[in-house]
Amino acid sequence: MFVKETILPLLTQYHVSYHLYAHEAIAHGAITVDLPLMQGTMLKNLVLTNKHHDLYLFTLPLDYRADLKALAQILGVPRFSFAKASDLALMGIPPGHVSPLCLLNDPGHLFHYVQPLELDQFDLVNCHPLDNHFSIDIKRTDLEQLVANSGHPVTKVAGTVLEPK
Repeated sequence: MFVKETILPLLTQYHVSYHLYAHEAIAHGAITVDLPLMQGTMLKNLVLTNKHHDLYLFTLPLDYRADLKALAQILGVPRFSFAKASDLALMGIPPGHVSPLCLLNDPGHLFHYVQPLELDQFDLVNCHPLDNHFSIDIKRTDLEQLVANSGHPVTKVAGTVLEPK
């Protein structure tokens, strides 16, 4: 199971460039702390489930709003609800520490990974390295490649987010 102390050396081993920032804990997309100036677009991650208990990780830019009804319709699954902390435990993380890197802790491929097409407009993104006291700037394409290499296809969908005003 990866943690911050093991995921960062893995990124280096794979020649993935990143910039690490330390800060106060950030949880659930609520930015109420002073953050260092980060270059990447901050991401938020929604862990979702449905009545069949299928699990999804939906990653979108922090300033965007998810349209979960549209997401469920496009994916052809029953209505979504937010997953429980016990579902997060399957990836070895507590609430507030979620990032696409958590999928590297899902060798059984219990989670489906989904991104809105709108995320493609951002070359550099910012996410937790499995610890919400830290953030990393990383190329979006590198992040997607890490996820894909873990055996989780990156599903990109249109019409599932509302852009900021």
